[in-house]
Amino acid sequence: MGLEKTLDDIERKGIELGKEEIAGRMIAEGMDDQLIAKITGFSLKKVEQLRKQIQ
Repeated sequence: MGLEKTLDDIERKGIELGKEEIAGRMIAEGMDDQLIAKITGFSLKKVEQLRKQIQ
C-alpha cells in the first residue's frame, strides 16, 4: 500500500508540474487567465500566482 501511494503521489506531482509548464508557456504567449484556467483546470488564483512567478 505505501509504495502504491508514493508512486501515485509522484505521478500526480509530475502531472501538476507539466500543467504548470504549459500554463507558463500560455502566459508567455499572452493568453487570457480565464482561458488558461479553463484549459489547465487550474483556478484563476493559481493562474494569477503562476503569472506573478513568471513576470
